Amino acid sequence: MKIKVGVIDDEQYSVESLVLHINKLFPDFEIAIKCTRPTKALEFLKTDNIDLLFLDVEMPRMNGFEFLDQFEILPFDVIFITAYSQYALQAFKANAINYLLKPIDEQELQEVVESWLAAKTSLTGKKDIENLLGELKKQGILNNKIAVPITDGVEFIEVTKIIYCQSQNNYTYIYLEEDKEVLISKTLKEVEKVLDNYLFVRVHQSYLINPNYMQKYIRNDGGYVVMSNGKSIPISNTKKKLITELFETIRK
Repeated sequence: MKIKVGVIDDEQYSVESLVLHINKLFPDFEIAIKCTRPTKALEFLKTDNIDLLFLDVEMPRMNGFEFLDQFEILPFDVIFITAYSQYALQAFKANAINYLLKPIDEQELQEVVESWLAAKTSLTGKKDIENLLGELKKQGILNNKIAVPITDGVEFIEVTKIIYCQSQNNYTYIYLEEDKEVLISKTLKEVEKVLDNYLFVRVHQSYLINPNYMQKYIRNDGGYVVMSNGKSIPISNTKKKLITELFETIRK
């Protein structure tokens, strides 16, 4: 079975150069995707599978670590490419993760790929990368972002800037700082699942809030919270005790 490969680097020259090296050294490999835009690659990988991804670490807007963080479980192996990141090198060595330095040396490329081929039946590679991403998050190195589908592609949103989310039938409005809002084609239940690890609270069947933006809790009129942007959000009876406890915790 042919091995399918992807190459992602924000520099077009680097992409084409690496593809030439791969085609020369491993003519049986199929280049399934090569691109300079991580968002485009994410769209592709929603419907198409690859075996191995060559991924640049230092990219603007979304770096290689942030790209991988969009996958709950990595469906492919990764060989990182880096030009200068000293932290990245230390992290890769500590976690026994494959990497290549720019400019790419053909002999090093051959050695790294052959090493991957010899071990590709093992699942430890993917697990090691997932462990690395976990460590990056703990140390605050990896920005907390989520990918949300919009009409013309994917938008990346910093979780800390989300004030609340509101259900609109099979769609969800995401309200952000600076009076920004995004409409996405996912239900609030699906959004809640994505934001569950970030301690968002489903206070009502139509609302999911970021507790960090709560300003007031009003007991009158059935009970509601006022968010930092002035929006009043109703609280269901089952969530009133939780909201009270949240305010008590913040007060302490």
